[in-house]
Formats: sequence, C-alpha cells, structure tokens
Amino acid sequence: MTAPAAAVASPEAIAARSGSNFLIGFRFLPAERRTALTAIYAFCRVVDDAVDDSAGPQQAREQLEFWRAELAAAVAGAPATAIGRGLQQAIARFGVDPARLHEVVAGVAADLSPPEYPDLAALEAYCHGVASAVGLACLPVLGAAGSDAECYAERLGKALQLTNILRDLAADAAQGRVYVPRDWLRACGVEPQWLSGRGPDAAYAAAGPVQQLCTRLDAAAAAHFAAAAAALRRLPVRARRGLVPARIMAAVYADLLLRLRRRGGELRRGRVRVPKAKKLWLAVLVLAGAKA
Repeated sequence: MTAPAAAVASPEAIAARSGSNFLIGFRFLPAERRTALTAIYAFCRVVDDAVDDSAGPQQAREQLEFWRAELAAAVAGAPATAIGRGLQQAIARFGVDPARLHEVVAGVAADLSPPEYPDLAALEAYCHGVASAVGLACLPVLGAAGSDAECYAERLGKALQLTNILRDLAADAAQGRVYVPRDWLRACGVEPQWLSGRGPDAAYAAAGPVQQLCTRLDAAAAAHFAAAAAALRRLPVRARRGLVPARIMAAVYADLLLRLRRRGGELRRGRVRVPKAKKLWLAVLVLAGAKA
C-alpha cells in the first residue's frame, strides 16, 4: 500500500495549513492537551482529505485503508507516522477511545458515493460519524465525562455539520453531493441541481423554494445548538472550563449560522465566512465567560 503524502507530515503542520475554524480554541489549552487534540484533528483532517483530494475513488479507498491501519497500529503501540504517534500518546495519556476515530473513517467513507439521505434521521446519522464522533473522541482530552458531556459533543457536532452543509450547498452540489434530505427537497419543491446555483432566478428569491429549504437546515442546526447549550449548562464548572475550545468553536459557528440566515436562499454570492477578527473577539468573550 502506497503511503499518502500526509504520512510524512507532523500533526502540527497539517493543522497549520488547514486554516480551520476548529483550531482557534486550541491555543488556549495547556501544551499536553493541545498536542493531543492536534493529533486527533490531524488524523480527522487527513482522513477527510483522502476522499476530497484523491485522484479517484480507488485511491481514496487505499488512503482510508492506510489511515485505518495506522490507527490500529497506534492502538497496538507500533505506529509508523507522526500522526499515529500522536494518537498513540493521546490514547495512552488521556484514554481517547479509538472506536470513535474508526467511526470518523466510516463516516467519511460514505462520501465515496454520491450521498442520498431520505430524511433528517439519515442525515443526522451521517453527521454523527463525521462530526459528533470527533467531539466524543476529544472529550477525555478536554477533561469532560458523563452523559451530559457526551450529549454536548453529540449535539454540537450535529449543529456544526448541519451548518457546514448549509454553507456549502452550492459547492457540494457542483461536485454531485446533495446532503439535504430528499423528503425536504420534495416538500420545498427544489430540484437538486438548483443547489449548484443553476436554477431559475425565482428559485433563489426571498421566501422562494431554496430559501424554504435553507430555513429547514437552519432550524435543524439551531435546535442542536440549543440542545448543546442546555447540556453545557448542566455540567459542573470545571468541565465547562475544560470545554473552552469546543465553546469557542460553537460561538464561531453560531455566528456563521446567523450570517447564513441573512444570506437566505441566494446561493450564488460566494462562500459565507466569519472574519478572523470576529473569531478572535468571540474567543475573548467565551474565555471571559468561562471564569464563571
């Protein structure tokens, strides 16, 4: 099996070049926890890139199998890559559950075929694999445990992924990926190809069919954000403080969801982003609130 190019990179290098919203909270962690989270993030990043950046499905499957084997090697104490060694240390030091990372690999593998989800429950099962499982894997590193912490990770992961899906409707549709539940498409009268921006002008009008669809995605994400916030409030203060990186990420994505709400159904204006200065300000607000 040919090793992917990322196999020679350090977790820190992979994280640094990603520019992801997920990283802004890492800098506020103690070094040992930051290193462990960076290894988890890098593993999830290279697994995702195996599908998105490969030359074709066969190469993607081979790369996923490489990382699946490297995860098993990390558990066995014999990893071959810097990412694997980082995972080995995270598992040994913090008790990270490798089964959660295997869920991530399985979830990402679903993207090798054009996705089709009949209803919201099916879409949320996908969101669990590619997002909630990541959060659940990170909980031991963040020092949070128990049913409320798991509920927080589960609900926040789904909120983040649904927000991503809403943001990337046009870009995904242009690649043949339509994550929106099929029963929602039918109910809103939206043809899948319209999501790429190639539909009639009326489709993107205020209160038009695409906006109705976007409103449903918005509401689903907002419901998960609310459930995550409720679970967070049930946690003891120490656990809430440990979850500062996740809380910063939640604040950034909640702001992104508000911006997407203002976009409405007009998918032809380019990607919606949260400015870097606003991300930093949200981090400051979360840090200030974490003292309570």
